[in-house]
Amino acid sequence: MALIIQDSQEFDNRIDRKFDHLESSLIEKLRKEFQPKTPEEFLTRAETAKLLKVTVVTVDRWTEQEKLRRFCLGKRILYKRSEIENSITLLA
Repeated sequence: MALIIQDSQEFDNRIDRKFDHLESSLIEKLRKEFQPKTPEEFLTRAETAKLLKVTVVTVDRWTEQEKLRRFCLGKRILYKRSEIENSITLLA
């Protein structure tokens, strides 16, 4: 089945409809499949020590040994929960 387009306006209209349909399909697919990221949770030194069942001194030592990565927010030292959970096997 051959498609014969008579003029450029008809061509533009067909292209616009195709793009509109494609855009609608992509938006609908994103709505179905998109899973928003949960916000990153930060823990204090004490919370990190409690999670790892060690003392704060041990958390400080592991930080100095670069086994844990700290983040500073002003004078506060915080640790990403996800990084702590991922590095638990390395700390043992």
